[in-house]
Amino acid sequence: MATEQAPRFPAFRVIVLLVMLVNLILTIALVTQVRELQQRVASLPPDLARKSDVAMLRPLRIREIITQNCVECHSTRRLGVTVSMEPSEIQRTVQRMQSHPGANIPPGEFERITASLLVARCARCHGEETLNLMTLKTEPERIATIRRMAALPGSGVRADQVLAIAQAFDKLIGDGNRNENKTATTSSATPNANP
Repeated sequence: MATEQAPRFPAFRVIVLLVMLVNLILTIALVTQVRELQQRVASLPPDLARKSDVAMLRPLRIREIITQNCVECHSTRRLGVTVSMEPSEIQRTVQRMQSHPGANIPPGEFERITASLLVARCARCHGEETLNLMTLKTEPERIATIRRMAALPGSGVRADQVLAIAQAFDKLIGDGNRNENKTATTSSATPNANP
């Protein structure tokens, strides 16, 4: 009598079926994650960051400079006079402050104070957020913007003052970049206390 052998699956077929099953499960999981990611991306607002958000990353320090160097001795009313002064008058006035007792203005601050007072002229009409947008512009774009503002009636800026105000913006923006670089250099030069 002949014995019948039960049909058996070769081990290779079982392994192939298991691999295909695992592949199918992984594909379904991947498709599910991709769909979830697509839904998340679709739910994001169209503007993740506005220009003003980016500008606030490098704000002009006008208020801080004036507060640190001027407000301690001068009233707001007294500082308001500088808005109508000529750029050269502002510079002479700031330089004259060094001879006043108790002024203690470091020589390196004179240009920053003068630049801040010139840019403060723009604050008559524009808020700090608008002024900070100037940091995103190139020098020619800043000059064009200031010229456009000077042409408006009641702006308080004359065409012959455009370059002085643009240079004041450049000074404040340049100082802001140098301060960021100093901070980055100082923090990278500081050894880590916890090795």
